[in-house]
This record gives sequence, structure tokens and C-alpha cells, in this order.
Amino acid sequence: MEEKAYFKVDPSKCIGCGKCVNVCSGMVLELKDGRPVMKPFERFGWRGCWRCQHCLAVCPQGAISIFGKKPEDSLPPPPPEMGEYMERLVVNRRSCRRFLDKNVEPKIITDILNAMAAAPTGGNAQGVEYTLIDDKDRVHEIWKAAYAKMDADAKRHIYTHSFSDFYYGKMKESEKTVRKGDLLFCGAPHLFIAHERCAGKWAEDSKVNCNIATAYFELLCNAHGLGTTIMSYSAEVLNELATEARAMLNIPKDHYTGLIVGFGYPEIEYARGVQKERKRKMHRYSEGS
Repeated sequence: MEEKAYFKVDPSKCIGCGKCVNVCSGMVLELKDGRPVMKPFERFGWRGCWRCQHCLAVCPQGAISIFGKKPEDSLPPPPPEMGEYMERLVVNRRSCRRFLDKNVEPKIITDILNAMAAAPTGGNAQGVEYTLIDDKDRVHEIWKAAYAKMDADAKRHIYTHSFSDFYYGKMKESEKTVRKGDLLFCGAPHLFIAHERCAGKWAEDSKVNCNIATAYFELLCNAHGLGTTIMSYSAEVLNELATEARAMLNIPKDHYTGLIVGFGYPEIEYARGVQKERKRKMHRYSEGS
């Protein structure tokens, strides 16, 4: 299995510090004659290497490569001052419900998806798949099919499991101002869906993995100046009512699709973050408290 991992050490760089051994969650690395080597293992995962690449990332000398990945091709850690910018990002992110009718620059989407390859999953399983519709005309085709079915059912008082006449009425009312005539996708030109096969004893883990990926994608979009909205109702419509529209996404039926992210260039720019007060729901246990 060492051959399959392509674990290599440059002896001219390695200083035998052992950091790679101490961060190896699969415990398949050990020091021999002052150099790390990979012990034989049965298979990737619980019985061997987790494919996490921590060994490559932790080496201070850049002496380790694995899976054909070279340390010099990795991005460096962010500087400490990025903490403040991350705080600003979290405080200033919000649901965007009015978008410009234009496609996002392809390079921005490519950069975001490249970063999403590193989004965490339980056990580093990396089973989550991403479906992204980056053409607004294709999104409109899906919207047209789904909206027509949703609205026709509403006239017969048929809704998704979480809706009713009252909630649907409020959403329809919001089309006059907040949602720009579209309660389903909020006029978002692009859609992103993290999905994974949801079955067996790891079914709940699959849902969590997808939700984590959704959060990471949304923050990355906001970091690039894009507007986002995380939509659960839209996912309900596609899963429960407009199944033909869901089929247009080419996502397997047994995959969890509980959340959809609509994203694009925001029509309305915000000048500042909000000031939410949630201290009563934050439980911090410190010495002396």
C-alpha cells in the first residue's frame, strides 16, 4: 500500500524531527534511522492511511511528498492578521435575495471549487460530490419547470412538508420587494449543491458532510464578493414536488440534497455588518467562572 500512497522523503531535506509521525492519524508512519517510513497497512481508511496529507503539510523542510503531490505546490498558511478578516467575513455574510442577471466570472468559480477540494468530511471519507450550475440560462430552465409545478400545487393547497397556506402566502408576498419576483431561487444565476449517497449506518454522517461543504462554499463565495443564499425550501420543492426539475440536475436519487446555495453578484451592496446579541446562548466555561 505504500506504493499506492506514493510516499516519498527527500533525504537531503529531512531533519528527522518526527512531526510527520506525530500527526499521522492512521499511525502508519514511523522513524527508522532518523527518517520517516510508511509501515505496511491493509487498506486506506480505518486500517491504514487516511489520505489526509498531514505529513506533507507539517514537514518544516518540505521533504515529504505523497500521492504525487509536491510540497512546493501547496498554499502557505494565512498570516495571523487574517483572523480579523475572517471575523469580518462571518459578521458581514448574509442571505442575498436579489442578484444581478449575469454569470459570475468563470475563474472565480474555478478558484472556489479548487479550494472546496479541501473541505473537511468525517473520517476524511471525501465522498461528498458537488453539482454546480454555472450558466444562468440553465438555472432558468430548472427554475421554470420547478416554479410552475410548485405554484400549480399551491393553488390546490399542496405544499412541501414544512409549508402551508400561511408560509407560502408570505413567500409570495416577498416577491413584490425582497425576492424580485422569485420565491424559489431568489433570482440567483447559479446553484451549488453538495450531495452524497445517504444510506446505511453512515447516512447521518453523509448529511453532515454535505452541510459542512455548504457552509464552506458559502463563506468562500462571500470572500470573493459574491452574494449567497442557503435554501432549504427550494430543495424541498425539488425533492417532493418538482421531481422532474430535480432530474435536470443529474443527481442520483439516493443522494442527500437537503440544501441548495444560490449565488451570484449581489444587486444590493451592504455598507456594514449587523450587531447580533447571542451571549445568552453562548456557554463558555473558564477558570474562575
